[in-house]
Amino acid sequence: MPGPIAVICALDFELAHLRTMLEAEPACDVVLAVSGMGMVSAAAAAQDAISRYAPRAVVNYGCAGAHRLELLLGDIVVGEHVVAYDNYRETPDGALEYHGMYLLQDGEQRRLERLDCDAGLVDAARRVADAMVDGHEPWPPELGWPASVAHRSPRVVFGTVASADRWNRSSASIDALVLRHGSLCEDMEAAAIGLVCASHGVPFLAIKDISNNELLRSTLSGTSLLDEIGVDQLARRAAAFTLAVIRALSSG
Repeated sequence: MPGPIAVICALDFELAHLRTMLEAEPACDVVLAVSGMGMVSAAAAAQDAISRYAPRAVVNYGCAGAHRLELLLGDIVVGEHVVAYDNYRETPDGALEYHGMYLLQDGEQRRLERLDCDAGLVDAARRVADAMVDGHEPWPPELGWPASVAHRSPRVVFGTVASADRWNRSSASIDALVLRHGSLCEDMEAAAIGLVCASHGVPFLAIKDISNNELLRSTLSGTSLLDEIGVDQLARRAAAFTLAVIRALSSG
C-alpha cells in the first residue's frame, strides 16, 4: 500500500492554512510537518518524515521572495527545479565561483547544477494550474501591494526556486542569482528538502507563494514583515494550491 503524502512547511502559521483545510477532508492521507527555518532544519525534517512515514511523495510549500519584477504578492511559483545556491569556492585572488550541489545517492557522491523536481508531480501541478486559472484568492491591496503596480489576481508560474540561509534584498544580489540560475524566487528550505528526497528516491515538489518583491518595494525585516503584509496571508495561496495538487494525486 502506498504511503502518505508528506507536506513540510518552515513555519507553523504557513502550515496552519492547510491544516484547517484538511479538517474538512479527514480521509486524505497526508502527514504534516513543521521544519523550522533554514536549510539544516529543513533537511532534518525531511529525513525524519521519510524515515517515519515512508511517504510516496513530499511537498514543501511556503512563502518566498520574488526574483522577477512581474512576480507579485500572492503569485504562486511551482518549482520545476530547486538549487542550493550558496556553495561557493574562493579563488586565490578572492573571486567566488559557484560549485554546485552535492547529492549522495546509492552510495555515490554526485554534484549537480540544480535538482529537478519530480516530473509526475510537476505535471499534476500544471493540470491544477490550468483548472484554477483566475480562481486564486486575491492579495489584499492594502497589505504591502506596491503602489506602482495595478492590483490583479494571483498567477501561477513554473521554474526554479533558489534556496539558502540568506535573504537577498538588493537588486544586484537578486539579479546575479537570476543570471546564474534563472531563479524565479528564493526561500530557505526547498533545495535542502529536495536533496534529502532525491537521496532516498522520494518524489519531491516545491510550491511557493510570493510574500515580498524587494525589486519593487523594500519591506521591513524580521517579525515586522509579518505585521506589514499580514501573517494570515503568508503561504495562504500556496496551501490552497497544494491541497488541489494532493487531491489530483489522490484521485489519479
